[in-house]
Amino acid sequence: MRRETVFAGLMAAAVGVGACERGPEPTPTSRELLEEGVFLTLDGGSVTLSGGSGVGEGNVRHELLMTAEGDLDFNSGTDAAAVLVAARGRERFLTLHALLRDGGEPVDVSARLIGDRIEVRRMAIEGGLIRLDVRIRRLGDPITVPPSVDIVQHFVLTNRGVIPIRLTDVVEEGTRGTAAADGAGDGAAAGVPALHTHEWELESFDLGEWTADLRGVEPVTLRFLAEAFDEADVSGQVSGFAGCNQVFGRFRATASEALRFYGLATTRRSCRGRGAEVEQRLREALGSVRAFQLSGDRLVLALIDGAIRFRAGGRLVPITPESSDSEETEDE
Repeated sequence: MRRETVFAGLMAAAVGVGACERGPEPTPTSRELLEEGVFLTLDGGSVTLSGGSGVGEGNVRHELLMTAEGDLDFNSGTDAAAVLVAARGRERFLTLHALLRDGGEPVDVSARLIGDRIEVRRMAIEGGLIRLDVRIRRLGDPITVPPSVDIVQHFVLTNRGVIPIRLTDVVEEGTRGTAAADGAGDGAAAGVPALHTHEWELESFDLGEWTADLRGVEPVTLRFLAEAFDEADVSGQVSGFAGCNQVFGRFRATASEALRFYGLATTRRSCRGRGAEVEQRLREALGSVRAFQLSGDRLVLALIDGAIRFRAGGRLVPITPESSDSEETEDE
């Protein structure tokens, strides 16, 4: 009886194995797909990988170093990001790639250089942002010195491709419009918000005969993160929420209340309705701003035929260290 039971068990196992073998093939992971994927190159071409590596133009060898999964275009899909190494001789450049997946295989839509002979120690997609934990060389070290400084970098996929960003956070509501950020260094009187010390929340927006209807629209905001604290010339990054998408770019402001925005880009969420209309108008208007005025906890951006008015929100604080190598070049 025992032998028959064992034999029956073995037969059942064999049938089970056969059934598994005849079943559907397992779905490849993003890593497996990307190891056979097509990637953009910085010279405007592409390279096809086989087994995670491939040779492109100029005999440059490309190898897939690291991948991550997540939603990059805010459509609840599973996209991917990847870091490739492009090696030729002693040169070892690392490139960051954003790949969108809409029911099919991931397609590379943007490639960006992130460094030469640096180390990427961790990669993740968090809240639509690509996070890289990177080890770089100390400032002034020659290229032959091994990287020794750990930093965190964030990138976002926009309508202008992958761009680096610096993150800020807003402190608790109890500080709204009451104090300048610690160490602001802009000479602003205590208790009076400066351009780059607080988040600014849209209060009204007039453009010619058009006035924004903000009913039902998520709060539209701007955050100025200054990189130079010179009373006569303050520049840095600007970010915020435009009504549908996150907006990113750069700004330059002067003591004479001149203000310019450069290289504005947005994330790639598709929206309809009032929020989408406000966003489109706001993006176009920001490009024509030439002056601003601060009065107490109110900020006015002047337009030729209108104005964009904000009120001071929460105080800003940086929340992650960034590399100076991540700065965007201003687009005139």
